[in-house]
Amino acid sequence: MSKQVLITRCNCGLTAPLKTSWTDANPGRRFFGCAKYDGKANQCGFFEWFDPRTCPRGMEVGPHLMKKNKALQSELDLQKHTVKVLKVMLGASWVALIVMGVLLFSTPK
Repeated sequence: MSKQVLITRCNCGLTAPLKTSWTDANPGRRFFGCAKYDGKANQCGFFEWFDPRTCPRGMEVGPHLMKKNKALQSELDLQKHTVKVLKVMLGASWVALIVMGVLLFSTPK
């Protein structure tokens, strides 16, 4: 048995992409929007919800989880930056050790 795929088109006649809302009012709720939407005026304004409304408990918990996820993502980004800096410092220390070794063993006695 095959699944039937429903293609939704915007008023421009293009396939409307399925996107996800991350607002406090509709966390994680999917919708179809104009294929030309880029935040500017060159779109048809098409908008249609794909998912039903979020239940009251989801509305209560969703924003908290999104805030927590954002904080964890920021922490992860900081940790990745720290790892990059430490790798550069480690590489520089190895270069310094090699240069010091070469200078130490190449000086005439």
